Amino acid sequence: MKTTRFSILTTAVSLAIGSSLLAQEPAVDPQAAVTGATIGETAPAKDPIEPGSLSDTIRDSVTFAILAQALKASELDITLGQKGTFTIFAPTDEAFGKLPAGTVDKLLLPENKEKLRSLLLFHVVPGKVMAADLKEGQVKTMNGEKVEIEVDASEIEVGDTKVFSADVLATNGVMHSVGEVLVPKSLDGFAGLDE
Repeated sequence: MKTTRFSILTTAVSLAIGSSLLAQEPAVDPQAAVTGATIGETAPAKDPIEPGSLSDTIRDSVTFAILAQALKASELDITLGQKGTFTIFAPTDEAFGKLPAGTVDKLLLPENKEKLRSLLLFHVVPGKVMAADLKEGQVKTMNGEKVEIEVDASEIEVGDTKVFSADVLATNGVMHSVGEVLVPKSLDGFAGLDE
C-alpha cells in the first residue's frame, strides 16, 4: 500500500515538474522550425534591401544619414535596394543642411511623400553612368524632368553643384556625391509644402 501511494505521489510530482518545464519552454511550430520562430511569433521579415545595393551603401554611410531617412520615408530605399541599374547623385547631410530651415522636416511628413519622391528621383538617372561617361548637356532624371550636366577637364557639375567622390560602385549601379540638393522646377522652391 505504501509503495502504491509512493508510486502515485512520485508520478504526480513528475507530471507537475514536466508541466512546469513545458510552460517555461515555448512550443516550436514545426513549419517555423527552420526560422526558429515559436508558436504565436512570426519569423523576422527578410530585409528587402540587398547587401551592396545603392540603398545599402547609403544607409551604411554616416555622410548620408538624411538621404537614407528620406529614401525610407518615400519608400525609394526599396527601389534602389533591389535589382535594376541606377545612377544617383547623392546629396550629403551637409547638402540637406543648406536647404531652408524646416524644409527637411516638412518633406519627411507623410502628406509630402509624393513631393519627397519627386525630389529624390530628380537625383536618379536610369542605368550605370560612370563619371567618365557623363556628357555635357541635359539628362532626363527618373522624375521625368531634366537636369543640366557640365563637364570639363577638372570637374563635373550637376545642376549648380559639383560632383565629388564619384564612381562609388554598388551591385545595382553607381553613386556620385553632390554638395547641394538638386531641386526640380516642379517643386517651385518647395512652395506649398504641407505643414
